[in-house]
Amino acid sequence: MKRVTLPRPILTGLAVLTATAALLTPATAVAAGGAGGGVLAGTWTSIDVPDGSNQTLTVTGSGNHVYSMVYVDDEATGACGGRPARLSGPGFVDGDSVLMVAPLVCLPGGNVPRHRLEIGFQYDPEADTLVDDFGIVWSRAD
Repeated sequence: MKRVTLPRPILTGLAVLTATAALLTPATAVAAGGAGGGVLAGTWTSIDVPDGSNQTLTVTGSGNHVYSMVYVDDEATGACGGRPARLSGPGFVDGDSVLMVAPLVCLPGGNVPRHRLEIGFQYDPEADTLVDDFGIVWSRAD
């Protein structure tokens, strides 16, 4: 694939548009989703099947194409040697599916993220649950 370099005026314009969108998004999210946000907004919990650790997923925003998501595993055995782990990033909406894209950070103190992880969640409106790519079922905490 050929790499394209954009001229500086276009890059500056894109930066201004991105910054403007970021400033307007919180106001739009509250107006569109009300005080509670979108359908998935709130706190979700699950038990990590391989190691039994507690996981929390905090979802904010209107869900109009994207949510803000924070995923915390209190004992990430595989990724962080049993220390807590945190992922924070956008969740892109496609119908009842959300794809979270975020760097994994081991806590406390963090680490240098080497790459971003992608974790998919499927929403079941009848059961009001999420099921992630690992088959783990998430329930609302609130």
